[in-house]
Amino acid sequence: MRVKSIELAAKKQSGFTLIEVLVALLIVSLGIISVIQVTSQHVSNISELEKRMLASWVASNHIAEIRYDAKVNKIRGNGKTERYTMGGRDWRSKARIEETEVERVFLLTVEVSEDSNLEKTIYASMTSAVTDRL
Repeated sequence: MRVKSIELAAKKQSGFTLIEVLVALLIVSLGIISVIQVTSQHVSNISELEKRMLASWVASNHIAEIRYDAKVNKIRGNGKTERYTMGGRDWRSKARIEETEVERVFLLTVEVSEDSNLEKTIYASMTSAVTDRL
């Protein structure tokens, strides 16, 4: 009688089967992979936003320099490219002047890309009106 009760106790023991454990591990691993992908995309977006913000500062500074120095005559034609360092990166800023219908008022467009970027992706573009000082 004692032997039968031990056998019944052994049969009533509950636990996880190997398949249940493997399915649980699969679900957990899929969740971890998706979290890693979302985090990686988030970091990539932050890096892209940082580049765009720095490039807009470079463009703004370039426009301010042109206004301060009244370099309109130097930029006419193909435009003028300047190199800047900001935020630990090297930038290339190209300024172009277009004439307007108003005398001595020009439309200045500055486009900024990373200096090391081979595709020359433009991260910021700013347009402003400038005057030609006498």
